[in-house]
Amino acid sequence: MGQSLNIGQDTSLVVFGNPLSFQKLIKSHGQLCKIKFAIACPCIGLNYGSPKIHCTICFGNGYTYTYQRRFLIADEASRSNDDVSEIYPYYVPIKEVTKVERVASEIEGGIVELPVTGFNDTTIFVDNSQVKAKKYEQKRVTYFFDGWTQVIGDTLQVDETNGFMWPTKTFFDAKYQSSNPLRAEADITQISRIYNSETNVDIVNYTCIGNTIKTKEPIVSGKMKADYYYSDLTQIITADLKIEDDNEIWTHDMESGNIRMALFPWWNISKGDIIVIAADANYRTEMLTHLSDMDQLNEIEIFELNDFLLDEDGNTYYREVDYTLIGRRYLQWLTDNKPRVGSLISCRYGFKPSFIVFSDNPENNNLENRRFPKIVHIKSWTKTSKDDIIKLITNQ
Repeated sequence: MGQSLNIGQDTSLVVFGNPLSFQKLIKSHGQLCKIKFAIACPCIGLNYGSPKIHCTICFGNGYTYTYQRRFLIADEASRSNDDVSEIYPYYVPIKEVTKVERVASEIEGGIVELPVTGFNDTTIFVDNSQVKAKKYEQKRVTYFFDGWTQVIGDTLQVDETNGFMWPTKTFFDAKYQSSNPLRAEADITQISRIYNSETNVDIVNYTCIGNTIKTKEPIVSGKMKADYYYSDLTQIITADLKIEDDNEIWTHDMESGNIRMALFPWWNISKGDIIVIAADANYRTEMLTHLSDMDQLNEIEIFELNDFLLDEDGNTYYREVDYTLIGRRYLQWLTDNKPRVGSLISCRYGFKPSFIVFSDNPENNNLENRRFPKIVHIKSWTKTSKDDIIKLITNQ
């Protein structure tokens, strides 16, 4: 291949970027958020391209959500022990190891790969008998870490009367920064076991909606425990937020990209994914049609319901008496005192601002062949219709 022999011109006064500086900016000054990966529900394929209204997987939405677990860290300058038989990456627990290299000048042997013999949650074990790398030499490590946190034996909050249970270990601990007044909470991703700690009998018939666990089996307050995983919260930097409501008829064109967000490079973002600002709240009033014992609200993550709501017949219903919030976006009716089916109800609530990766693909920044933070131009969930989201995810 062709080469430039003007080495002085090519290498003098080169200023390299530092991805770690950008990552530190996000971590130090970013907003707390959660990221949900959109998955088209199989019921769409079984129902000629439309979601089934009574689907138990997507609840008639046509899509469901999952959470990234494996996060790639590329070319990290990791620490080691004195004889370089153990490497200590900065992100743990370690999920998978791709490569470990010793980086030195050409005259000292150049770049040489160290054979990986094994790893545990915090340490990578390498064979340094041939390379003989020194502790002070740079190590370049590529690996995956686990973005889920395991909880063992969480004593659940219990509503015995209605058969509801909630975790207590999913709320974010901001330590001295904040008391988490708006209750930023991670999502349960996988439940391993729910059981009565006194009898050791497992609860096997249950439904997990958001972080609300519903069951018809007997449950006892103070005695129900659970083993589960939750998806860790992350941080983002936001810019250029557009908050105007386009009410004039000539501005009703489909908007996309009404806010920019910068996020860590290890997130595998795609169209349809949801980013929820976990430590903030907005408020709105919504009109919806009462259809069943569990009515779905439009926003994807409700913070709190108003103390009462009204129906079109002038009846008033009260929170925690006639209805409650479950699964972060469902209005659950608790008694037979509820609106007639098909009637309109008016509900006011607070919600966490949510955004969807819509028509704009994420901007990957791989300058200098290194992984800089990603930029996404995303659209407010509030300004996006359900039908548009289904078409986006299913490509129909």
